[in-house]
Amino acid sequence: MKSFKNKNVNIGAGLTFIPEFINLDVSSQAEVVIDISKAPLPFEDNSVDIVFSHHTLEHVPNYLFALSEIHRVLKHGGLFLVGLPYVTLTEFNLVNPYHLHHFNEYSFDFFDPKKLKGSAVESNQILFIKVFHRFHYLKGFINLPKFMKRWCRRHLFNVVKKIDYGLVAVKTNKSIDNLPGQDELIKKFDTCLNSRVKYKNKPE
Repeated sequence: MKSFKNKNVNIGAGLTFIPEFINLDVSSQAEVVIDISKAPLPFEDNSVDIVFSHHTLEHVPNYLFALSEIHRVLKHGGLFLVGLPYVTLTEFNLVNPYHLHHFNEYSFDFFDPKKLKGSAVESNQILFIKVFHRFHYLKGFINLPKFMKRWCRRHLFNVVKKIDYGLVAVKTNKSIDNLPGQDELIKKFDTCLNSRVKYKNKPE
């Protein structure tokens, strides 16, 4: 297995990369060319500090395999920062034939060890604690009160464009003593997102 100096990974880099991250994508210009739906991530177990992924997982046919690999390589307490389209966006998400999975604020509850207790999937080994989710509202809904936003999300289409998550990896039978705060993870997410650079601007 190839040895990498950096312990932060950007999955689904596309036309951009994050400096000082290991950048993975199906594109031939990526640092590591890989189809995460089929191939294991080229890292040892419990070896990665941060995985960042922006608008990628919705395209992955074998989503649970990819998620299990992300969980495998993350350290206990490692961060998974992920941005995705929101489920009820019709024009660019629901009718998009290349979007194979849909996400909302509850999507990662199915991997939360506390919320899995007593359920049919309690033995699930892919475990994350969600520290935050953040909605990106369409223009007409941005300034509504919280209770109205909640009602609109539950009853209307085209309210939220996309959603971001901050997740902490949990390894079986281990607890997280000090979870990072929401503000800290949101800042890390935004730093990753804003650090992306187009490959044509990559220094030789």
